[in-house]
Amino acid sequence: MISYIYIIILLIETIHASTYLLPLSKCPREDSLRKCLDQYIKGTLNYRDDFLVYSADLEVEYNQRIIHFPVAFIHPIDVLDVQNAIKCGIELDYPIVARSGGHSYEGYGIGDKDCYLVVDLVNFNKTTINVTSQTAIIETGNKLNSLYYSVNQYGFASPGGVCPFIGVGGLITGGGVGFLNRKFGFSSDNILDAQIVLANGTVVNNAKKYPELLWAIRGAGNAGYGIITTLTLRIYPIPKVVTSLTFIYDWDQIPLLISVMNQFGNNFHQNLTLLISIVKFKTYIDGIYLGSADELQPHVQEFIKLTKPKSVSYSENDLYNLLTRSSESFNETGSFKVKSFFINSDGLSGKGVQHLMKFIESFECEFRIEIILLGGGRVNEIMRNETAFVHRGFMNHMVIKAVEPSEMCLQNLEFFSHYFQQKYTNYESYQNLIDRQLDNWQCRYYRENFEKLVEIKRKYDPYNVFHWNQSIPINTEISCFQ
Repeated sequence: MISYIYIIILLIETIHASTYLLPLSKCPREDSLRKCLDQYIKGTLNYRDDFLVYSADLEVEYNQRIIHFPVAFIHPIDVLDVQNAIKCGIELDYPIVARSGGHSYEGYGIGDKDCYLVVDLVNFNKTTINVTSQTAIIETGNKLNSLYYSVNQYGFASPGGVCPFIGVGGLITGGGVGFLNRKFGFSSDNILDAQIVLANGTVVNNAKKYPELLWAIRGAGNAGYGIITTLTLRIYPIPKVVTSLTFIYDWDQIPLLISVMNQFGNNFHQNLTLLISIVKFKTYIDGIYLGSADELQPHVQEFIKLTKPKSVSYSENDLYNLLTRSSESFNETGSFKVKSFFINSDGLSGKGVQHLMKFIESFECEFRIEIILLGGGRVNEIMRNETAFVHRGFMNHMVIKAVEPSEMCLQNLEFFSHYFQQKYTNYESYQNLIDRQLDNWQCRYYRENFEKLVEIKRKYDPYNVFHWNQSIPINTEISCFQ
């Protein structure tokens, strides 16, 4: 009997060692917190001494480069659970964060240090479509692919991101850059209402009755205003047949490709969005067009003629299948670092392209660069202060993603990015691609809207219950007005 127990203990310790080296010391007042949670929470509670289930919760995190150890993961099953989680956290002085999909590039879905209390919304996964009002009510534990599927079943679309496995709560409230932005605006532009559990535990069932709060969550809703449990979104009827395109280029065609994109970008039909992808010695364009291949081809004929792709292909399908096909690689966890750049309306200059080429030719770690077209689209028809999402008037958004980066690669990426943004791109960066090392992030992410966001934060979360390294603070001496 003793040997059997000993084997079981060894097995548990082996599994434990193969996942994460969990800290042995307790968090302050941990026993009291557990007593509170055990008494009031109906959903699943995963604590640090429950090695297997706790490690599984940590493995949800997309970016394994940054892992902290929360005091507990709470999986509420209803709004009352969320309220009680907040009340227990406040009573015992624990910082609280909500996690929708676990894709924060700086791991803020589990806090910015050990001993956060994580409210994971995975059980909030219902979606209701109203065809008459052209709206979707979606709970924030859903992934984008679930949203895409639900609206597609009724012949509608909702603008989201490029990766279909991201949680809707963080992505939509923080902006949402993807293939439908030029036609329908950013994801956050299409938030009509929300249910939010505030820092004092009260529930706002209709955020539209609180215009300043609704304004804030449309672009900064992932930055600490409460736990958003439900979003009401505007959705759009689309054609049954949608077309994707793929153009493949040689490595040395990148300067030509970007130059021609600068020439055409603002004038492409709004039904079309193009995404340039660059990996080591491989370059291609993916695109989505809301219509048939026959309708699409005249819109890209001259672009093809000037850029001379090595191959051209089109595929017709429904939008859901085109947005989610060959996307499993997006869901692979690993170690990542990202940098975000908005490119002004005249595009990236020739010197900027040269500087970029020198960097990627010398960068020793695996990387991926994506440049998505925004110019000429609905996103730029909206005023910068109409919502908290300030980034308007740009030709492109560009992201550099380093994969399994060494310390040397991280340093080189940081050095390049600082100079590149200073010389060749706009000052602003995209808050959904959060970057802990970004200087003056308050102004880069929120610009002239930042001080108003601080005022709203102070009103709805005066004791800063929801906070982490780059959440909206309750006080600031920073002014982001030019």
